Amino acid sequence: MLHGVLNVVSWSTARKSRTPIVQLVADHLRPEPTLFVLLADRYTSESSLRPFAPLAEKLRDRMHVLVLAEWPQAERERDGETLLRSLGVSREAWPMLLRDEDDARFAVVLHRGRPVALINLFFRELPQGSDSPEDQELRVWEDEALRKLEALLLRLSPLPPDAAPPPEPRRQPDPAPTHDRFELIELD
Repeated sequence: MLHGVLNVVSWSTARKSRTPIVQLVADHLRPEPTLFVLLADRYTSESSLRPFAPLAEKLRDRMHVLVLAEWPQAERERDGETLLRSLGVSREAWPMLLRDEDDARFAVVLHRGRPVALINLFFRELPQGSDSPEDQELRVWEDEALRKLEALLLRLSPLPPDAAPPPEPRRQPDPAPTHDRFELIELD
């Protein structure tokens, strides 16, 4: 964990805890906005998770970053549907959040426990500061993602100083399709 702003939970850790995914995420949600992603990707070092570790470092206490990683694809889809339904994420967004296309990875931004935006990111495991061409390219993408997330943070209403924890995620059956009003943030 990087200064309390990046939490990475692996599938094996989640299974050992025997905590249902909805409760696991609820336990990690904070009042501040959260960048949340559920990945099948494997990793060896939290500090090398790109773009998540650099974004967490730069956003510090303005946005929490929660990464669930190493989820086998079948469990990712099954558990992810349950989780996304409980968070109120539109069914139309589920395929983007639960299936990968090349390096592209989508994350959802939660504010006060509710979805407000989707952002397309990527996944690479590469230590920061290697000055390789790949590292330089990743820094450009990370800087663009940072600018877009900071712009989103400016539009979100601030939390009161004594903000209560986010409400428990809903566990009600999925209603008819809704037309959510969250935005899609795309990197150029």
